[in-house]
Amino acid sequence: MTNNILQKITAPDGTTTVYRQYGHGPRLLTVLHSLALDGSWYAPLAEALGDDYRLLAPDFRGHGQSARGDSTPTLALVAQDIAAMWDAENVQSSVILGISLGGMVAQAVTGSFPDRVDAQILMATRGAYDDAATTGTLARAAEVRAPNGLEDVGDVTMHRWFGDNSTDASNPMVLQARTQFLEAGGNTIAEYFEAMTTVGDFQLDTPPPTLVVGGDDDRSIPRAFVEQLAASIPGAELLFAKGGHLVAFENPEEVAKTVRPFLDALDCWTN
Repeated sequence: MTNNILQKITAPDGTTTVYRQYGHGPRLLTVLHSLALDGSWYAPLAEALGDDYRLLAPDFRGHGQSARGDSTPTLALVAQDIAAMWDAENVQSSVILGISLGGMVAQAVTGSFPDRVDAQILMATRGAYDDAATTGTLARAAEVRAPNGLEDVGDVTMHRWFGDNSTDASNPMVLQARTQFLEAGGNTIAEYFEAMTTVGDFQLDTPPPTLVVGGDDDRSIPRAFVEQLAASIPGAELLFAKGGHLVAFENPEEVAKTVRPFLDALDCWTN
């Protein structure tokens, strides 16, 4: 199923972004990764979903093999990159799935291009920030911009993402995540922290079919925030899967089982 060939697109501002395709099935799912990681993390979920699916997995600006470009990354700008990828693939509309930062990008895509999103799965993520959350997140941005800032928060961040597994020095997933987190650079991580606080700007009165999924052992996005997000979206379904913050990557079989009934019930596959 896996296709690891990187495709490249050029955004309107000249920035080069890349994406991967997994599978060749008739059901298109655009999958959006978490902070500091990239689209390659979705390969196991693509396998778990099976041959009915085709996944498009972009690397956000400043992540993976995509350039940061000259423009400051924002949720709206990354949403435009997703639309440009769809244009390159002759995709009129897609179901989208995003985890953590990717879930916020998904909300920006839906808010910016509502006619192009058939349904959305928002995983281990949150919606609008209140003043306290904004202040805390902007403080985290300042922290990682400081000299050695990323190194100083590395252990705490890995614990937020992987829980008790973060202390396992032999865990290849933790090692890869830590490496990519440090390689992203403090300024890029800070810019995305700042971008996250605007997610509430993209709320819709009439959203597409929505499934909100939380990890039952998420140390980064507490259960209450996931529940709050689901309650803020008219008609949204809410489910919890066994796993931590990066549940889609750590436990792809469980996540595939969790989201498949929602996907199977969508009308868009027959259009």
